[in-house]
Amino acid sequence: MTDLPLDPSRTALIVIDPYNDFLSAGGKGWLLNRATIKALGTNANLERAIDYCRNNSIHICFAPHARYRKGLFDRRRYFNPSVYLARIFQTFARSGWGGKFRKSVSPEVGDFVASEHMVSSGFVGTDLHEHLASRNISRLLLCGCLSNTCVESTARSAIELGYDVTILSDALAAMTMADHRAAMESGFPVCADRVISVEQLVTGAAR
Repeated sequence: MTDLPLDPSRTALIVIDPYNDFLSAGGKGWLLNRATIKALGTNANLERAIDYCRNNSIHICFAPHARYRKGLFDRRRYFNPSVYLARIFQTFARSGWGGKFRKSVSPEVGDFVASEHMVSSGFVGTDLHEHLASRNISRLLLCGCLSNTCVESTARSAIELGYDVTILSDALAAMTMADHRAAMESGFPVCADRVISVEQLVTGAAR
């Protein structure tokens, strides 16, 4: 881990899959995710991280999961567990409320919404890396859903692509606290440069 200055012009906040289905009561994943959301204060911390970045000229990007629609999986030959479940439960339906971003953590003018990732990584098969490179971004702050799947996978891809990666530990959600702890204890230490809280971000620990 290296302690780098937080240069707003070279930094981006990446908000991963902040859908109603994950983060809002009534969403298809809410009953599973709500324990971690309540324990970590996820929604409030996501809002705080986004507000901090808006107020400090840090670019904000959204890395959305593929939203379900008829024919989405027609070209897939194999179905890993997450894709299989998405197909069965039709999560993040493009035509429904669950496939919309939670209102309090939605994009605003000037934010970038990447093309949708099919499985886990916000970089694989999307235009996120191309966009970040066009702005000369070298440091990423990651948050969103889910700790041990899309967030961890996006972090691993980011490291491979040469980014400096910071994960915001309490602006995350997972289906169980055990899943979140697995990411915190085993995944993140080997695929991120630092793991900090939103409080540490806004008070300067990410500098």
